[in-house]
Amino acid sequence: MEPLQLSQTVMDEYAVRILMGTFERPVSALELSRRFGIPIAACYRRIKELEGLGLVYCERELPSRNGRGLQLFRSRLKSVRIALEDGNLWARVEVGPPGVLAAPHGEIREQTLNLRAAVDSA
Repeated sequence: MEPLQLSQTVMDEYAVRILMGTFERPVSALELSRRFGIPIAACYRRIKELEGLGLVYCERELPSRNGRGLQLFRSRLKSVRIALEDGNLWARVEVGPPGVLAAPHGEIREQTLNLRAAVDSA
C-alpha cells in the first residue's frame, strides 16, 4: 500500500462510489455502473484497482447466460485515514477479512512517505 496511490484512489469519485455501493451487500459492476452513472469500462478499471489494493473482493459469482458468470463485489474497507504532516504523507487503512465485515478487529496497514526525501531525490 503506497500512501500516494491510496490517497489518490480513495479521493477518486468513482472509487468512492464503488466502495460505498458495495459496503452493505455484494453488487455487480453493471449495477454499480447504472446506479452511479459510472461508464462500465471505468467501473471495471476502478474495481480492479480497488481489488489490487485489497479494498474490495469478489464475494461470489453467479451463472449468466453468456457463460462468463456475473461477479458480485463487496467492500472490505472499514476505515481510511490520510494525513500530511511535517513533510510526511501518512496513510492508515483498516480492512475486514473477506466475507466478515462485522469482525471486531480487522487488518490494519500503515505506511509513511517522506515527501521531502522524494522531492530531494528527484
